[in-house]
Amino acid sequence: MSGDISAKDSPTNGVFPPICEPEASMSFGEPLHVSVTRGTSRFESIQRSLSKQSSMVDEETTAGGAFDLMTWLTGRQQQQGPPFSTRVGLAFDGLSVFGDNVRDRHIATLATPFWKLIKAARNGFGVTEMFKKTPEEHRLLLNKMSGVVEAGEMLLVLGRPGSGCSTLLRVLGNRRKTYRQIDGNVSYGGLTPDEVDKRYRSQVAYCAEEDYHYASLTVRQTLDFAIQCKMPSSSVLEDRAGYKADFLDALLDMYGLTGCADTIVGNSEIRGVSGGERKRVSIAEQMAAGASVDIWDGSTRGLDSSTALDYVRSLRITTDVLHKSTIASIYQASDDIYKLFDKVMVIDNGRQLYFGPSNEAVAYFEALGVQKPLRQTSSDFLTGITQLNERRVAPGFEDRVPRSAEDFERVWQASAQRTLVTQQVAKFESQVQNDKRSTIIREFVDRTKMGAGSSSLRKRSRYSTTFLYQTAQLLQREMRVLWGSRVEHLLVIFTYAVFAALMALTFLRISDDSSGVRVKGALLFMVLSFVALTEESGVASAMTNRRVLAKHRRLTFFHPAALSMVQSAIEIVLTIIK
Repeated sequence: MSGDISAKDSPTNGVFPPICEPEASMSFGEPLHVSVTRGTSRFESIQRSLSKQSSMVDEETTAGGAFDLMTWLTGRQQQQGPPFSTRVGLAFDGLSVFGDNVRDRHIATLATPFWKLIKAARNGFGVTEMFKKTPEEHRLLLNKMSGVVEAGEMLLVLGRPGSGCSTLLRVLGNRRKTYRQIDGNVSYGGLTPDEVDKRYRSQVAYCAEEDYHYASLTVRQTLDFAIQCKMPSSSVLEDRAGYKADFLDALLDMYGLTGCADTIVGNSEIRGVSGGERKRVSIAEQMAAGASVDIWDGSTRGLDSSTALDYVRSLRITTDVLHKSTIASIYQASDDIYKLFDKVMVIDNGRQLYFGPSNEAVAYFEALGVQKPLRQTSSDFLTGITQLNERRVAPGFEDRVPRSAEDFERVWQASAQRTLVTQQVAKFESQVQNDKRSTIIREFVDRTKMGAGSSSLRKRSRYSTTFLYQTAQLLQREMRVLWGSRVEHLLVIFTYAVFAALMALTFLRISDDSSGVRVKGALLFMVLSFVALTEESGVASAMTNRRVLAKHRRLTFFHPAALSMVQSAIEIVLTIIK
């Protein structure tokens, strides 16, 4: 495909290489809505329109230097002449993950706490476990995996369900708390996982299979809120209104969302945009978040082939124009999708079978004696490499071809490709130290935070905007959510009015002497029960939006306390009206 832009073709000075062949507009008889060529061109146009002279002169920028949109979005400072690269990138070496072994677990009973206390005392209350490298109750989930994803590269993780793909992506996405033990090193451009979690959480974004958005908000409103929450300091961006408007239009155009910009996002219960468009909304939202490392876990589930291709093309655009490191796991990917990735990693049963260029993976396994059928896609071939009933062994290799995941892992560990990966990891770490990439990332992220120049507390904060600014944006969003569900609230108010009228008429018909005391008490109890049971209808909505809150919290859009304050104030007003 002509739209297959690899990392080596990615721009280094904001100029994209020309596309020699026309880009395909159809896939499996269905029209495609995303074009890599159009997307990169649209980004170049907004870059030219918003690039302007910087008002901030410091020791790190040359006199008269220009503030460039690409520079700001990627956390990079350009100087006159060749750009000084501060792209983040990702490297992991010797990564092993252990989880709890649940085979001996039982249903909790009244005696369970006492049994746990006895068990803890028998094990010395955790003291003996400190001297065990791998406790018996731990289960190996991933075994000594290594790899490098440079800025501007896309990595495809392939494996059968249960092979450990989601575990790997969650650990690389810095979601480590659910695992018992993690060994090995993970480097985000020189930043450690602990440092990323405490201060630079927005630099690493993990997106699971489901797409969670406010169903009553339109696509435009959803992306507008994301841009507002990541608005940089006025010291690096003067025209905030112009930036927001142009960047929003660029996102809608780049990801083929212009036609549905004013359509509500919807969900499984409320009709809105299609599933493919909702996926592209998630990508655009994550692009507005400014993360340098994007991780997508099985996000093409439920999409048809043409929509999935549109989705991966959107990832390709984001990776190319912002020099992100993108990692994705996709099941049953077509060859058109497979070619859009620069690297591929094959795992099975928690063991690494291959890591390297995507165009060399098939040849690597064919050299081991496994033939690829002519009409089989590359991803299906790599996924079923250990399935004895699926793969085809080449003549003469019947006794030499590896059979299990452990056999393939041993061959991989002794291969030249594995040695090359080790060298690439060492080169990445050396380059990060030489160009002081982590220091530049810290300085630039701190510089773009609102109020960081006057407060040291703001520099230590993981949020880009101030608490008051977040509160104002959340108030505006909650009012939009309230307006989107206005019919529901009006019906509730109407129901309250009708019920109040009925209760009032009933009270008028009750005598004022002692014979009516019991009846009035029953009516008061009925009123209170009606109000309490009616308000419980909002629990389901709160639980659904809780997942949206969790996603926005990981993307560091706002502090949860700000949302709690805004929602409490709105609920008080609505309760008074009711």
